[in-house]
Amino acid sequence: MISWVQRTAPSLWGETRMLFTLTVAMKMMTGLHYNQRMKHILALAFVLLSLPTAADEVIRLSQVRDTYPQLSPDGTRIVFQSNRSGSNQVWLMNRDGSGVVQLTDVASEGAETPVWSPDGSLIAYAEYLAEGNNDVFVMKPDGSARARVTSGPGYDGHPHWSADGKRIVFNSDRDTPDPDVSWSQRWHDIWSVRADGSDALKHTNCRSVCTYGSLSPDGKYVLYRRVDASSGLDWALEAIEKNSEVYVAASDGGGARNLSAHPAFDGWPMWSPDGQWIVFASNRSGPALTGQLWLIRPDGNGLRQLTTGDWGHAQPSWSFSGDSVLAYRFQETSDWEYGGIAVIRVDAEP
Repeated sequence: MISWVQRTAPSLWGETRMLFTLTVAMKMMTGLHYNQRMKHILALAFVLLSLPTAADEVIRLSQVRDTYPQLSPDGTRIVFQSNRSGSNQVWLMNRDGSGVVQLTDVASEGAETPVWSPDGSLIAYAEYLAEGNNDVFVMKPDGSARARVTSGPGYDGHPHWSADGKRIVFNSDRDTPDPDVSWSQRWHDIWSVRADGSDALKHTNCRSVCTYGSLSPDGKYVLYRRVDASSGLDWALEAIEKNSEVYVAASDGGGARNLSAHPAFDGWPMWSPDGQWIVFASNRSGPALTGQLWLIRPDGNGLRQLTTGDWGHAQPSWSFSGDSVLAYRFQETSDWEYGGIAVIRVDAEP
């Protein structure tokens, strides 16, 4: 629920309305004593000044963000991240928005980025454990049987399952040469492990920030977001000496290709279930602080825009059937951000 409060501010229309109303009121009070008339007029002026006008400033009191949604394999439930309880936690609801339940209650910055296993039996997500220390966990869809998948200092996050459900892909800074530098200065690479945390494999050697990794349905390629050391635009479309791009490479990191190839912020890439398309978010169409969803082929062809409008869209995930994309639909300024979950139908090939 979004709460609003309006603060009145002087405006030409408001002042004109007040003067006109007071003039009419004075004529209607001609039979009253002067002191009585002034008492009523002052009371009326106070009421008029308290009424909202066309130039009122809107102050947002709540900033609920329901983010990182994903539809269950059977299409009946949506798992998502939300700050509605005061910190980021993992939540679950029916596809129609009913039956909302909180699955985690992790202290401090909480839990984030939940994803369904392909058979729907488990949800993988990341937990904040301490400053600079996130790890990947799994749990059952009712929040029970919580189990830790990764361990150790550093940041392990943004988990995604392989199509066969045997591995969990995530980004990690475990190989960064200096773990004491800030998050954005560490080396983050794409790794995967079995669901029990064993058999760790490194899929990239970025020497940069590489996040949000996932394996193609056939397991031959890895998709991820990479921050290049080149001129680009941040989320506010301001020039910076970094550029967030979408890359695809062989599963061992070889032959990496920049798919997005644009100075704007490109990120949150996801494979379609058949491996024929990649959806990602980009602010290349503007305005500032407003991203939209785009589709592209794994070979870099067929780029087309999927969403438009005043509302931004980010953090997409495909339905397991491949006929729709779920996304975080939001409004954002430099002072506030709020948003919810949208389901976008993906049309057949143009």
